[in-house]
Amino acid sequence: MKNDNRHGRLLLAATLAAIVAACGTRGDKTSGDNRPDNSVQELEGDSMVYGLACDGSNDSILLLLPLTGEDPDTFDILDAWRERKVFGRPATGDNMAVMVNREDSKVADLVVDLDRLKGDWRYLVKPHLRHHANTDQESLSPEAKESLDSVLAQIAQPREFGMEIKSEHIVRPIGMSSDRTPEKNGRVQFPPQKRYRMWYLFNGKLLLSETRRDTAGVSTVTSTDTAQLVMLRRDSLVLRFSDGTEQGYYRSGK
Repeated sequence: MKNDNRHGRLLLAATLAAIVAACGTRGDKTSGDNRPDNSVQELEGDSMVYGLACDGSNDSILLLLPLTGEDPDTFDILDAWRERKVFGRPATGDNMAVMVNREDSKVADLVVDLDRLKGDWRYLVKPHLRHHANTDQESLSPEAKESLDSVLAQIAQPREFGMEIKSEHIVRPIGMSSDRTPEKNGRVQFPPQKRYRMWYLFNGKLLLSETRRDTAGVSTVTSTDTAQLVMLRRDSLVLRFSDGTEQGYYRSGK
Protein backbone atom coordinates (compact mmCIF):
# COMPACT_ATOMS: atom_id res chain seq x y z
CA MET A 1 0.00 0.00 0.00
CA LYS A 2 2.85 2.39 0.87
CA ASN A 3 4.48 1.77 -2.49
CA ASP A 4 1.16 2.47 -4.25
CA ASN A 5 0.77 5.77 -2.38
CA ARG A 6 4.34 6.75 -3.22
CA HIS A 7 3.78 5.88 -6.87
CA GLY A 8 0.60 7.99 -6.88
CA ARG A 9 2.39 11.00 -5.44
CA LEU A 10 5.20 10.70 -7.97
CA LEU A 11 2.68 10.45 -10.80
CA LEU A 12 0.86 13.56 -9.56
CA ALA A 13 4.13 15.48 -9.28
CA ALA A 14 5.13 14.44 -12.78
CA THR A 15 1.73 15.47 -14.16
CA LEU A 16 1.92 18.91 -12.53
CA ALA A 17 5.46 19.39 -13.79
CA ALA A 18 4.30 18.58 -17.30
CA ILE A 19 1.48 21.10 -17.00
CA VAL A 20 3.87 23.84 -15.94
CA ALA A 21 6.23 22.99 -18.78
CA ALA A 22 3.39 22.97 -21.31
CA CYS A 23 1.84 26.27 -20.33
CA GLY A 24 4.77 28.23 -18.98
CA THR A 25 4.73 30.65 -16.05
CA ARG A 26 4.48 34.36 -15.42
CA GLY A 27 6.72 36.48 -13.26
CA ASP A 28 4.22 39.26 -12.50
CA LYS A 29 1.56 37.44 -10.49
CA THR A 30 -0.60 39.72 -8.39
CA SER A 31 -0.93 37.02 -5.74
CA GLY A 32 0.08 33.44 -5.16
CA ASP A 33 2.87 31.67 -7.05
CA ASN A 34 3.41 30.14 -10.47
CA ARG A 35 2.34 26.59 -9.66
CA PRO A 36 -0.89 24.93 -10.76
CA ASP A 37 -3.55 25.07 -8.07
CA ASN A 38 -3.86 21.32 -7.62
CA SER A 39 -6.06 21.96 -4.57
CA VAL A 40 -9.08 22.75 -6.77
CA GLN A 41 -11.90 20.41 -5.77
CA GLU A 42 -15.14 20.47 -7.67
CA LEU A 43 -18.35 20.42 -5.69
CA GLU A 44 -20.92 17.83 -6.66
CA GLY A 45 -23.03 19.30 -9.44
CA ASP A 46 -20.39 21.87 -10.47
CA SER A 47 -19.98 21.85 -14.25
CA MET A 48 -17.04 24.26 -14.47
CA VAL A 49 -13.80 23.18 -16.13
CA TYR A 50 -10.52 23.98 -14.33
CA GLY A 51 -7.03 24.25 -15.75
CA LEU A 52 -4.15 26.50 -16.76
CA ALA A 53 -4.15 29.18 -19.45
CA CYS A 54 -1.61 28.30 -22.13
CA ASP A 55 0.53 30.45 -24.37
CA GLY A 56 -1.58 31.67 -27.27
CA SER A 57 -4.57 32.75 -25.17
CA ASN A 58 -5.90 36.20 -26.05
CA ASP A 59 -9.10 38.27 -26.02
CA SER A 60 -10.74 35.87 -28.47
CA ILE A 61 -9.34 32.46 -27.62
CA LEU A 62 -8.53 30.68 -24.37
CA LEU A 63 -6.20 27.69 -24.57
CA LEU A 64 -6.80 25.69 -21.41
CA LEU A 65 -4.73 22.77 -20.22
CA PRO A 66 -6.85 20.72 -17.77
CA LEU A 67 -5.23 19.92 -14.43
CA THR A 68 -5.79 16.26 -15.29
CA GLY A 69 -2.98 16.56 -17.83
CA GLU A 70 -5.19 15.90 -20.86
CA ASP A 71 -4.69 17.69 -24.17
CA PRO A 72 -5.43 21.44 -24.14
CA ASP A 73 -8.94 22.64 -24.95
CA THR A 74 -9.56 25.66 -27.15
CA PHE A 75 -12.46 27.93 -26.16
CA ASP A 76 -13.95 30.85 -28.06
CA ILE A 77 -14.31 33.62 -25.45
CA LEU A 78 -15.09 36.57 -27.74
CA ASP A 79 -18.79 36.72 -26.83
CA ALA A 80 -17.94 36.26 -23.15
CA TRP A 81 -15.64 39.30 -23.36
CA ARG A 82 -18.37 41.35 -25.05
CA GLU A 83 -20.90 40.36 -22.38
CA ARG A 84 -18.41 41.10 -19.58
CA LYS A 85 -18.31 37.50 -18.48
CA VAL A 86 -14.52 37.23 -18.46
CA PHE A 87 -13.26 38.04 -14.97
CA GLY A 88 -9.56 38.80 -14.92
CA ARG A 89 -7.36 38.83 -18.00
CA PRO A 90 -6.08 35.30 -18.75
CA ALA A 91 -2.32 35.08 -19.05
CA THR A 92 0.01 32.14 -19.54
CA GLY A 93 0.20 29.99 -16.42
CA ASP A 94 -2.88 31.41 -14.70
CA ASN A 95 -5.27 29.03 -12.94
CA MET A 96 -8.62 29.31 -14.71
CA ALA A 97 -12.24 28.21 -14.32
CA VAL A 98 -14.55 28.00 -17.34
CA MET A 99 -18.29 27.61 -17.80
CA VAL A 100 -18.72 25.81 -21.11
CA ASN A 101 -21.67 26.57 -23.39
CA ARG A 102 -24.20 23.74 -23.25
CA GLU A 103 -24.78 23.73 -26.99
CA ASP A 104 -21.23 24.28 -28.19
CA SER A 105 -18.39 22.73 -26.20
CA LYS A 106 -15.89 25.03 -27.93
CA VAL A 107 -17.51 28.19 -26.55
CA ALA A 108 -17.00 29.56 -23.03
CA ASP A 109 -19.95 31.40 -21.50
CA LEU A 110 -17.97 32.57 -18.46
CA VAL A 111 -14.28 32.64 -17.56
CA VAL A 112 -12.73 33.31 -14.14
CA ASP A 113 -9.04 33.89 -13.56
CA LEU A 114 -8.60 32.28 -10.14
CA ASP A 115 -5.21 33.90 -9.59
CA ARG A 116 -6.82 37.33 -9.98
CA LEU A 117 -9.69 36.37 -7.69
CA LYS A 118 -7.32 35.42 -4.90
CA GLY A 119 -5.99 38.24 -2.78
CA ASP A 120 -6.69 40.71 0.01
CA TRP A 121 -10.03 42.44 -0.72
CA ARG A 122 -11.30 45.28 1.51
CA TYR A 123 -13.96 47.98 1.82
CA LEU A 124 -14.55 50.80 4.28
CA VAL A 125 -17.36 50.58 6.83
CA LYS A 126 -18.63 53.52 8.86
CA PRO A 127 -20.02 52.96 12.36
CA HIS A 128 -23.27 54.37 13.71
CA LEU A 129 -24.23 55.68 17.12
CA ARG A 130 -25.00 52.96 19.60
CA HIS A 131 -28.66 52.95 20.60
CA HIS A 132 -29.28 53.21 24.32
CA ALA A 133 -32.52 52.21 25.96
CA ASN A 134 -32.93 55.61 27.56
CA THR A 135 -32.38 57.47 24.28
CA ASP A 136 -35.20 57.71 21.77
CA GLN A 137 -33.54 59.25 18.74
CA GLU A 138 -36.82 59.41 16.86
CA SER A 139 -38.17 61.88 19.41
CA LEU A 140 -35.18 64.21 19.15
CA SER A 141 -35.56 67.61 17.58
CA PRO A 142 -33.88 68.31 14.23
CA GLU A 143 -31.29 70.40 16.07
CA ALA A 144 -30.50 67.55 18.46
CA LYS A 145 -30.21 65.06 15.61
CA GLU A 146 -27.88 67.41 13.76
CA SER A 147 -25.77 67.65 16.90
CA LEU A 148 -25.61 63.87 17.16
CA ASP A 149 -24.58 63.62 13.54
CA SER A 150 -21.84 66.15 14.19
CA VAL A 151 -20.57 64.14 17.15
CA LEU A 152 -20.66 60.95 15.11
CA ALA A 153 -18.66 62.55 12.32
CA GLN A 154 -15.97 63.50 14.82
CA ILE A 155 -15.65 60.25 16.76
CA ALA A 156 -16.59 57.63 14.19
CA GLN A 157 -13.62 56.51 12.14
CA PRO A 158 -14.27 54.03 9.31
CA ARG A 159 -12.80 50.57 9.52
CA GLU A 160 -11.63 48.20 6.81
CA PHE A 161 -13.71 45.05 6.49
CA GLY A 162 -13.11 42.38 3.92
CA MET A 163 -11.64 38.98 3.19
CA GLU A 164 -8.47 37.40 1.94
CA ILE A 165 -9.23 34.72 -0.66
CA LYS A 166 -6.47 32.11 -0.59
CA SER A 167 -5.58 28.80 -2.19
CA GLU A 168 -7.10 25.54 -0.96
CA HIS A 169 -10.51 27.25 -0.70
CA ILE A 170 -9.47 29.17 2.41
CA VAL A 171 -10.83 32.63 3.30
CA ARG A 172 -9.45 34.83 6.06
CA PRO A 173 -11.89 37.48 7.35
CA ILE A 174 -10.49 41.01 7.74
CA GLY A 175 -11.61 43.59 10.30
CA MET A 176 -13.17 41.26 12.84
CA SER A 177 -13.99 42.85 16.19
CA SER A 178 -14.16 41.15 19.56
CA ASP A 179 -15.75 41.84 22.91
CA ARG A 180 -12.53 43.56 23.95
CA THR A 181 -12.51 46.17 21.20
CA PRO A 182 -12.95 49.80 22.37
CA GLU A 183 -16.28 50.35 20.62
CA LYS A 184 -17.91 47.37 22.36
CA ASN A 185 -19.33 49.59 25.10
CA GLY A 186 -18.64 52.92 23.45
CA ARG A 187 -20.82 55.44 21.68
CA VAL A 188 -20.52 53.90 18.24
CA GLN A 189 -20.81 50.42 16.83
CA PHE A 190 -20.09 48.73 13.54
CA PRO A 191 -22.54 46.53 11.66
CA PRO A 192 -22.09 42.76 12.03
CA GLN A 193 -19.53 41.22 9.71
CA LYS A 194 -19.66 37.96 7.82
CA ARG A 195 -16.76 35.78 8.92
CA TYR A 196 -16.15 33.71 5.82
CA ARG A 197 -13.70 30.86 6.13
CA MET A 198 -14.26 28.86 2.93
CA TRP A 199 -14.88 29.61 -0.75
CA TYR A 200 -15.78 27.65 -3.86
CA LEU A 201 -16.84 28.41 -7.40
CA PHE A 202 -20.04 26.62 -8.37
CA ASN A 203 -21.48 26.88 -11.88
CA GLY A 204 -20.09 30.37 -12.32
CA LYS A 205 -21.02 31.71 -8.90
CA LEU A 206 -18.90 32.31 -5.83
CA LEU A 207 -19.92 30.47 -2.66
CA LEU A 208 -18.69 32.04 0.60
CA SER A 209 -19.20 29.98 3.75
CA GLU A 210 -18.95 30.59 7.46
CA THR A 211 -17.75 27.61 9.46
CA ARG A 212 -17.54 26.42 13.03
CA ARG A 213 -14.73 24.24 14.35
CA ASP A 214 -15.41 21.70 17.08
CA THR A 215 -13.06 20.58 19.85
CA ALA A 216 -11.58 17.92 17.55
CA GLY A 217 -10.66 20.57 14.98
CA VAL A 218 -13.30 19.50 12.47
CA SER A 219 -14.93 22.40 10.59
CA THR A 220 -18.64 22.41 9.79
CA VAL A 221 -20.33 24.88 7.43
CA THR A 222 -22.89 26.95 9.31
CA SER A 223 -24.06 29.26 6.51
CA THR A 224 -23.25 29.99 2.87
CA ASP A 225 -23.78 33.14 0.81
CA THR A 226 -23.99 32.98 -2.98
CA ALA A 227 -22.49 35.84 -4.98
CA GLN A 228 -22.38 36.62 -8.69
CA LEU A 229 -19.17 38.12 -10.03
CA VAL A 230 -19.94 41.55 -11.46
CA MET A 231 -16.43 42.90 -11.99
CA LEU A 232 -12.90 41.65 -11.41
CA ARG A 233 -10.00 43.88 -12.31
CA ARG A 234 -6.44 44.12 -11.04
CA ASP A 235 -7.45 46.30 -8.07
CA SER A 236 -11.26 46.06 -7.98
CA LEU A 237 -13.84 43.39 -7.22
CA VAL A 238 -17.63 43.72 -7.21
CA LEU A 239 -19.95 40.96 -5.99
CA ARG A 240 -23.74 40.80 -6.24
CA PHE A 241 -25.25 38.65 -3.50
CA SER A 242 -28.42 36.60 -3.76
CA ASP A 243 -30.43 39.24 -1.89
CA GLY A 244 -29.64 41.76 -4.62
CA THR A 245 -27.09 43.82 -2.69
CA GLU A 246 -23.75 44.64 -4.30
CA GLN A 247 -20.46 45.00 -2.47
CA GLY A 248 -17.38 46.59 -3.95
CA TYR A 249 -13.85 45.80 -2.77
CA TYR A 250 -10.41 47.23 -3.41
CA ARG A 251 -7.27 45.13 -3.39
CA SER A 252 -4.98 45.87 -0.49
CA GLY A 253 -1.25 45.65 -0.80
CA LYS A 254 -0.81 45.00 2.92
